[in-house]
Amino acid sequence: MNKAEKERLERRQRMLAREQGHASTKPIPGTSGDIGLRTPQPVRREAPAPGSQPSAPERQTQTNLKSLKPLLQQRQRRRRALLGAVILAGALAIAVFTGAMSASIALLGDSVDSLALYLQRGSGGWPVNTGISEPLQIEELDGGFVELGAEDVVVYSAYGSQVRSFQPGYARPVLAVGGTRFAVYNRAGNELQVSSRTRSLFTKTFEEGILLCAMSANNSLAVVTESSRYAAQLQVFDPSFRVVYNWQMTSSEGTPIAVDFAPDNRKFAAGTLAARDGQLSCTVYFMDLDSEELGPAYQATQGSMLLELHWQSDTRVVAVFDTYIAVLNPRTATETARYDFGGATLQSAAPGIHQTALLLNIRGGNSLVTFDGDLTPLAEIPARQAFGVAATDTDVYLLCPNAVECYGYDGVQNWVQNDLPAHPAAVLDAAQTLVFTGSTVEVLTAPDD
Repeated sequence: MNKAEKERLERRQRMLAREQGHASTKPIPGTSGDIGLRTPQPVRREAPAPGSQPSAPERQTQTNLKSLKPLLQQRQRRRRALLGAVILAGALAIAVFTGAMSASIALLGDSVDSLALYLQRGSGGWPVNTGISEPLQIEELDGGFVELGAEDVVVYSAYGSQVRSFQPGYARPVLAVGGTRFAVYNRAGNELQVSSRTRSLFTKTFEEGILLCAMSANNSLAVVTESSRYAAQLQVFDPSFRVVYNWQMTSSEGTPIAVDFAPDNRKFAAGTLAARDGQLSCTVYFMDLDSEELGPAYQATQGSMLLELHWQSDTRVVAVFDTYIAVLNPRTATETARYDFGGATLQSAAPGIHQTALLLNIRGGNSLVTFDGDLTPLAEIPARQAFGVAATDTDVYLLCPNAVECYGYDGVQNWVQNDLPAHPAAVLDAAQTLVFTGSTVEVLTAPDD
């Protein structure tokens, strides 16, 4: 057998062995001997050993990523800042448009005032001398009070400390008081000042003379002014003193003589006076700040003059006239209860949420008459020389010369405080029940306390 045949035979044997699953490690003739016919093995890339240095390409890639990371983070921060600015701008625009921002700022200012007054509570105490011996008007103000004299206005906190005093300089000053603010306006001019308990906030001069002002519990202000084209103009300002409502009143609608806001601060009652059929006639309109339409109207008994309006709940408004008192439903402008004075003369009225007290001059002598919520009389007692009446939810106070008499709504006398230094000018239902005599203010208590 020659050499060529021998090589062919060996190649056949190796091919047969591969087909039968036997790998041969014998090198193929004619090669360098480093390539054998063996089963290919998978390539394994082992992780670099700890502490070993990466290769140059890997180091370059890592360097590039590190240099890009601050740039990417900066872009992300810019995008988040831009998104936050857009959201904030939108929220501010909505807040300003809806008035929520102004209300929130006003609420924040009132909260700061309350905190400051609380921290200063140790500097006050009752009794106090206000310096006003002949007050024109005294009103409760967030547990304290604001007192108006011919020239001065003083504000006291619920803790008996004087908060501020100023002179508005008006010929005929009048107060309009809300929850934590008040307005002093000039009935002989066209200027008013709005103040919080601690500072002056706004001063406004109108083109026409001011006739009447009223303030709501959330410190919105209604201002009634004269008008060259209409019978009167009624504007409502929000706590930031922006106009939110405007009512040009025709001669048939009349001129407002009394205004009071509802507990929700979005509705108000306006009692007007107009000439009808040759006589003066009073009408009570129930208006909504969210509507431009004229609301329901209650027509008073012909010849009766409206004296006071008290909006006590969403379904109850007490209207005091010189000849009768009525409870009105503001949704329908109808009477739900009524009490006629029957020829008696009204001396003083103290309408309450659940009960009412009236001081009436009956047949030449004064009488205290108390009523339940439906104006059903509960008691009638002689009031002798009493010249005024004040009330809380549980007690009725008769103001007498140098004395205050306390009664229940059932007519039973609780006690008499008869050692006052002067005639009581007012009894105020504040954080504590206060009595004003001359320029002195003190807590009113039973003589045994």
